[in-house]
Amino acid sequence: MNKEWEMVIGIEIHLELNTKTKMFSPVENSFDKEANTLVSNIDLAYPGALPLVNSAAIIKGIKLAKALNMKIDKLIRFDRKNYFYPDLTKGYQITQQFNPIGKDGSIKIKVDNEWKTISIERIHLEEDTAKSLHENDHTMLNYNRAGVPLIEIVSNPVIHSAKEAVAYVEAIRQMALCLNISDAKMNEGSLRTDVNISVRKINSKNLNTRVEIKNLNSLANVEKSINYEAQYQIECYEANKTFLQSTKRFDESSGKTVLMRSKSDAVDYRYFPDPNIPYIQLTDELITNTLIEEIPYEKEQRYFKNGLNSIQISQLLNNIEYANYFDKINSYDIKKSANIFFSDIVSYLNQNNKLINELKFLPEDATQLINYVIADKINKSNIKRIIELKDKNAEKNLTFLIRDNNLFEEIQEISIDKIIDEIFLENPSLSNEIIKNKDRSLKFIIGQVMKKSKGKANVIELNKKLLERFK
Repeated sequence: MNKEWEMVIGIEIHLELNTKTKMFSPVENSFDKEANTLVSNIDLAYPGALPLVNSAAIIKGIKLAKALNMKIDKLIRFDRKNYFYPDLTKGYQITQQFNPIGKDGSIKIKVDNEWKTISIERIHLEEDTAKSLHENDHTMLNYNRAGVPLIEIVSNPVIHSAKEAVAYVEAIRQMALCLNISDAKMNEGSLRTDVNISVRKINSKNLNTRVEIKNLNSLANVEKSINYEAQYQIECYEANKTFLQSTKRFDESSGKTVLMRSKSDAVDYRYFPDPNIPYIQLTDELITNTLIEEIPYEKEQRYFKNGLNSIQISQLLNNIEYANYFDKINSYDIKKSANIFFSDIVSYLNQNNKLINELKFLPEDATQLINYVIADKINKSNIKRIIELKDKNAEKNLTFLIRDNNLFEEIQEISIDKIIDEIFLENPSLSNEIIKNKDRSLKFIIGQVMKKSKGKANVIELNKKLLERFK
C-alpha cells in the first residue's frame, strides 16, 4: 500500500451464542439439524406469538461485557429494527438499539509481536435472521437460524491495517472460546464479520467516503478484501475519481470486492421499543456473581512466562479444549509438559482422528506419565504406546499398565568416578588446567558430571570425591 495513505477501519462482528435454545423462543439452538426442523410460531412471527427472553443469553452478554472492560447497562431493553428482507419473516429484527448491554470497552491485540489496545464502542444482544441459500435462480430459506441469539460487537474506527483487522477478529474469536459463549466458527457462520473501510492521507483527521464489506467468512478473506478495497480507493483519489458510500461483498475467485448496493443516505430503521418484551432490571448481585474465565491475553502471558513457544501458545488459544486439558496437567516442568503434550498427545489424537474430549488418557494420567519421563523412568519413544494403552484400557491404572507391559526403564547406579575419568579422557589438557586454575577447572568438571548424569549425580558426594582427588 502507498505509504502516503492510511486505512481507517471499523469492524462489526456478529457472534452467535451457544445457548441451548433460541433468543426469544424455547426451540433448540443447533447448527447441523435438517433445514426448517427447529422452528416455532415465535420464530415465524405468527399473530399472537409472544417472545420469551433467554436468560442464558443475557448472562453470556454480561460475561463478554466484563471481559471487554465495558460499562454494563443494568436496564435490559429490546427494540424493533424495521426493514424488509426475505430472510426476516417478522419484517423487523429484535435488537438493543438504545440500551446496549455493554459500552466503551477494549481488547488487546498482538501485531508483529507488539500489543495494541483496540477500543470497542458497544455490544448488544439481538436475534439472527433465517439463512438464505442461493442456487441458480432460486433462493431457499432455512429458518433453523431465525431467532438464534447473537451479540453484535462494534469497534471504533481505530484499526489501521489489514493485519490489525485480522488480529482483532482473531482476538474476539479467542475471547468467545475462552468465555465459552460461542463456538465462533467462521466457516459455519457463528462468527461473521463486516468491515467498514475508508482511506485518508497520513496525518489527516478527515473521515472520507467509507465502504462496507459484508459477511467475510475467514481471516484470509478479511485481509485480502481490506487490502484490495484500500488500494482501489487510493487509486480513485489519486485519479481524481469519486465513488459512493456503498455495501460490497468479497469475491474469492477474483480476489476483488464487488458492489452489492449503494448507500447514499443512512437507512431509517424506525426503531422503537418492542411492546411485547418487558424491561428487565439487572441487579448488582447478578453482575458481580457472573464470573468470567481467564481471558486470552492473561492466558498468553501465563504461558509465555512458563516458557512455551509462540506456536504452542497460539494452538492453545485457538483450541480451548486443548488449553483446558493442558492446564489440568500438574507437572513441575511446564515447558517439558508442553513439548510432550503437542508432540505425543496431540499427535496421537491427529493420527487416530480423535477429539481431546474423547480421549480416555486423562490429564491426571498425563501428569503421571510426564513426571515418569522427567525422572527418566520411561523412554520417550514409548510415550505414544502408553497413551494408546490407557486410551484402550481406561479402567486400568496407568502405573500397572506400564509395569505389565515392561515399559519402565531399568535404573542403573551412577558411577561418579567413571564419569570423571571420561571427562579427563575427553579433555587431555584438563590436568594442566587444574594446576593453573583449580577453582575454575573444578567448576567445569562439576558441570560436565551433572550434564552426563542428567542431573542425577549426588552433589555432596561429587564435591567430596573431587576434594579427595585433587587435594
